[in-house]
Amino acid sequence: MPEHGVLLCWHAERSGTDVLERAVRALRNRQIEIVRVLYLVQAGRERELPSEVGGAELNVIELQLDDPTKHSAIYDLVRLRVLPLINGQNMQLHINVSPGTPAMHSVWLILHAGGAFPEGTRLWSSQFNQETKRTRIDPVDFAVTTYLSEIHKYSQVEPNLAVYEPDAKAPNRRAAFDRLARYSKVMGAPLLVLGERGTGKTRLVETIVATLKARSKVVTVPCGGLDSTLAESFLFGHRKGAFTGAATDRSGVLKEADGGILFLDEVQDLPPEVQRKLVRVLQDRMRRYRPVGSDREESVDLELVCASNLSVEKLREKLDADLFDRLSHLAVMIPPLRECLEDVQGDWGKVWRECRQGGNVPFDPPWSEEIRTCLEQSQLPGNLRDLQRLAVLVMAWCPDGFTQAGLRSALDEWTRWILSPAQEGLTLGQGTRANRIDWFCSKLAMWAKDQYGTWKAAAEALDCDEKTLRSDVKSK
Repeated sequence: MPEHGVLLCWHAERSGTDVLERAVRALRNRQIEIVRVLYLVQAGRERELPSEVGGAELNVIELQLDDPTKHSAIYDLVRLRVLPLINGQNMQLHINVSPGTPAMHSVWLILHAGGAFPEGTRLWSSQFNQETKRTRIDPVDFAVTTYLSEIHKYSQVEPNLAVYEPDAKAPNRRAAFDRLARYSKVMGAPLLVLGERGTGKTRLVETIVATLKARSKVVTVPCGGLDSTLAESFLFGHRKGAFTGAATDRSGVLKEADGGILFLDEVQDLPPEVQRKLVRVLQDRMRRYRPVGSDREESVDLELVCASNLSVEKLREKLDADLFDRLSHLAVMIPPLRECLEDVQGDWGKVWRECRQGGNVPFDPPWSEEIRTCLEQSQLPGNLRDLQRLAVLVMAWCPDGFTQAGLRSALDEWTRWILSPAQEGLTLGQGTRANRIDWFCSKLAMWAKDQYGTWKAAAEALDCDEKTLRSDVKSK
């Protein structure tokens, strides 16, 4: 029995659909029955295309591509327009890398090496022999394992989940994800993820970090919601009769996370007495702890990941000194969206697709210069939450399809909501102009150090001398 599949490829402008028809026939000879073709064509060119080729349904996808030799333009279009479509396919995906320009061929290989396609996707190269008038199609053996391919596996399992694109355009986001990948693979050492509210720290831990640590179970504890009197019991468990109300034994979340990841979200909100007990667990390789009311220690196998929306300086003040020292060895700062504007269109698309419910909402979000300007000029204090707010406002004002009036109303309401908190949070130090400049330079230097990991890397990113950054901090 032949297997059924979907074929993805570019249109061959010079040869028309003959190349496609020969490829479909050649795959059929290999017992692969192509039932649907996702056919990528350059928009703006007049051409007549059939509704099916070689018995396969032809789905034409027009892409606005000015220059088919520009690798970056092709790469961006495929990422933004094509990948969201193929993740929804429920059949084996096949890609013919041969039609199109050499730049198009390269992009297929790069995306495949980065794990961007659904698991099991097969690449093919077709060649037409002028003498025999026959087409041969051969598998492309180009398997490259990278941390990107490992991370992409999760987004393929949950295609409508707004997971960050790990192959980011913004240098600071790319640097943060590279650091997150490196640090996640260090087993047994706590990982600290820092970032403003709404930067998706929890989602990153439950997807990227869990994937890289090869731990499918993640037990998430929102520390801000813990009752200070019962926090110790909640984390470490208790024995029957340990205190009033302890009618039965309780295992606690450390035991629940055994074999997986214990994720302490907003770790700074842990009560001080619990912080001290956690230090004891972290300094012991066996991860031993004593449940409340027990005379015996227990041991667990878990990876600890913590997150906070505080800066390093404020977190140091809030946490027990010993706990901070142990948590801060491997720290990653996730940059806010306003510092990653190169990725804002991709973020907007992922958030839109996660928010959409029902078939009446378009798969692709609206995009215009007005939307781009609003997103780029806003401080986006809520980060991904601000994109979620814009998405549901657009859906509310455009229930029957995108209209200029509807989009304008949604943007106006969104802008009014966003401006106030952004302006309230704006501070520029105190004192004279010189005092405020010194304050800003100090903050910038510390931010760069936290963002890029070392003074040397920070100086390179800001295109200045390392001594300048150090002196800016000392002159505060």
